[in-house]
Amino acid sequence: MNTIFKYTAFVLFLTVLFTSCKKTTDTTTNGGGTTDTIKVVGGATSAYLDTVTVEANNVTIKYSRTNQCYPSNEIFAFSATATGLPSGALFNWDFGDGHSINGASSANTVGNIYQDAGYYTVTLNITNSKKNSLAVTTVNVQAYGQQVTPHASFYAQLFDINYPNNLNFNANGSSVPRGTITNYKWIWGDSTTSISVSGDNVPHDFPQISNDVTYPVKLIVTSSGGCKDTSIVPVAINAIYTNISGSFTALSSNVCTAESIQFTSTATNVPAGAVYLWDFADNVSGIPVSNLPSGNPISHSYAYQNNYGVTMYISLNGKIIYTSPRTNVTAYGQNIKPVALFLKNTAYEDSGYVKWAFYDQSNIPHGYITGRTWTIDGASIDPNSDDTYETQGYSKLETTSTHKIQLVVTSNSGCKDTAAAVITIPIFNQYTY
Repeated sequence: MNTIFKYTAFVLFLTVLFTSCKKTTDTTTNGGGTTDTIKVVGGATSAYLDTVTVEANNVTIKYSRTNQCYPSNEIFAFSATATGLPSGALFNWDFGDGHSINGASSANTVGNIYQDAGYYTVTLNITNSKKNSLAVTTVNVQAYGQQVTPHASFYAQLFDINYPNNLNFNANGSSVPRGTITNYKWIWGDSTTSISVSGDNVPHDFPQISNDVTYPVKLIVTSSGGCKDTSIVPVAINAIYTNISGSFTALSSNVCTAESIQFTSTATNVPAGAVYLWDFADNVSGIPVSNLPSGNPISHSYAYQNNYGVTMYISLNGKIIYTSPRTNVTAYGQNIKPVALFLKNTAYEDSGYVKWAFYDQSNIPHGYITGRTWTIDGASIDPNSDDTYETQGYSKLETTSTHKIQLVVTSNSGCKDTAAAVITIPIFNQYTY
């Protein structure tokens, strides 16, 4: 009885030891009847499951075990009965792992904790009080061992920023104290699952979606001891809009007075609720895209003439989902209408003839003058001339005459302005001054 007491204390010590080393996890459940229960230190009660009966001649051995997965500890319980035994017969147990209990009676239920997984041969030797063997019976048991509950852990990596739905998962951080992990079950959260025998570099393509989604990816690992553990990691998948295409149009209006350019997107397959942001290329550099002017269509006025590289951004829920190719837009700016002006005086005069001279003094605030047209009384002075200086002579007649001089100037933006004056031709023998 002293030996039985010592071994019972050893069983309780191991129960405390292995209970303190484990973590909360999924457990497997074996079917079968319950014959007894044990109290595992730590508050969990584990039932003995799957009672097995082995009969050999006049000896009957029964054994069962508790669940091997945390919060339980795998503990085997053995009992035996035999017929035709003398009074005081002793039951001597050898559990096949170096542990034994000698001197038990048929009324005793004995237990054993197997540290390692494996198949063990349990031998019962029944002896009389003089230790003469009366019957020897063996039974084979399969043990899963201690600390066979795994720990599940994984992380996700992005393969390519251009394909945000294609991720690589790595579960090589998963472990088990004893045994191996035999199965990795992935529940992706997108209504699909997969199973891998390795936790390294497991790819998964999530659906291409039009809205950002976070999937609760679940990993269930199973150990060679039949125990499981679960880890759940939220994985955010950004929306994909690979089918958006197109650019924009730029239409100028009121060029010569107050130029305004209307920009209109021509992009297709743009999702509802999208916001159009515009970089007109005349702002101070460094402005965040989110602070750019928005709208579609949108009008913009440039102060100065130039070619501007305009970019259109399309945003949804605060994220840029499309960027148009940069497009050069020609703007003429403001104050681009020329002001026509000329001076006139007589370049030569005598009693019968006078020659008038005209000097262009036109100007333009922004841009430059590209053309001049001089006319007198509606007729061109010189159809092929773009001169800033023109002359016209007249003979003096018996009566005075008047003539209308007109200058039309054209700017590089196509804007025009007109200046006009009237000259008088005196009669013969009179002068203009």
